[in-house]
Amino acid sequence: MKTAAIIGAGDLGATLARRIAEAELARCVVLVDPNEGRAKGKALDIAQSGPVEGFDARVEAAATLEAVVAPDVVVIADPDDLADAVLLSTRGAERIAAWLPTVGKATLLVAGPHPSPLLETAVAKGFPRDRVLGSAPVAAAAALRRRLSTELQVEPREIAVMVLGLPPSQRVVPQAAVTVAGLPVEKVSASAFRRALGSLGGRPPGPVALAAAALRVLRALEGDRTTVLPVVAQLDGEYGHRRVALSVPARLRSGRIESVVEVALDPVDRVAFDNAADRRRAGQV
Repeated sequence: MKTAAIIGAGDLGATLARRIAEAELARCVVLVDPNEGRAKGKALDIAQSGPVEGFDARVEAAATLEAVVAPDVVVIADPDDLADAVLLSTRGAERIAAWLPTVGKATLLVAGPHPSPLLETAVAKGFPRDRVLGSAPVAAAAALRRRLSTELQVEPREIAVMVLGLPPSQRVVPQAAVTVAGLPVEKVSASAFRRALGSLGGRPPGPVALAAAALRVLRALEGDRTTVLPVVAQLDGEYGHRRVALSVPARLRSGRIESVVEVALDPVDRVAFDNAADRRRAGQV
C-alpha cells in the first residue's frame, strides 16, 4: 500500500505506526491527531529509528484526515472523542460522514478494543460494509491461545481458536473449533480450556496486542491470497442478524472482506451469540 493514515497518536496509534513502518507495509504512514505537535514528535521519533532498524518508510503527521492525500487504509486508533460518547452523537456521526470524500475507496479499520459502535456508524453513513472492519478479535484470540498454551505447556502456535460475539465482555468460543496440535481440545483437556477461558474475564487487550492484531489484519488485506481471520464485521443476514457489528470469522483479501464465514454453533453458543447481538442493539459495547 502507498499510504496508511492512523487516527490518534496515543499509545495504540504510535505503536501501530511503528509496526507498519518497520514492516514497510506502507510507503508512507501518517499519524493524524488534532494535537499535531504530539503527532509530529512521535512521527519524528519513529522515522529517526528507521536507519537503526533498517526501514525507510516515511512517517509523517497531520492535524486532520483531510490533509492526507488518497490514503489506501484509514485506521481508527486513539481518538477518544470519537471512540466514546461523541461517536454516538450527531457531531460524531457527521465527522465520520465527512470522511467519505477523503477516504474514497480506502479500507476503514478500527483497531481499538470496542469497534462495533464505530463500524455501525460508518456503515450507516455510507461506508461499504466490506471495507469496514475491526481487528481486536485477533488480539482476543491470541490472548486465549496464550492462556491455553500455559495451561497445556505447549507453544501458542500449536493452538487454533475462534472468537465470536462481542469480546471481551461477551466472548463466544466454540469448543468444537478449538484445536491443540490438530487435536480437538476436548480430547486433550476440556478442563484446561475452561480454566483458560475463565481466567481472561472481561479484560480488553492492551495497546501493543491491539497494534499487533491490526498489523496482522492489514497484512491479510494486502495479500493476494484469501486469509480467514476473526474480525468485527457488519452483519447483513449472516448468523441471522442484520445491521449489527460482531466478531465473526471472515475471508480477507484485496483490501476488503470477501465474505463472512458462517460456522455451525451448538445450542449454547448460538444463544450466547444471539445475546451478544441483542447487547449491541441495546447500545452496549
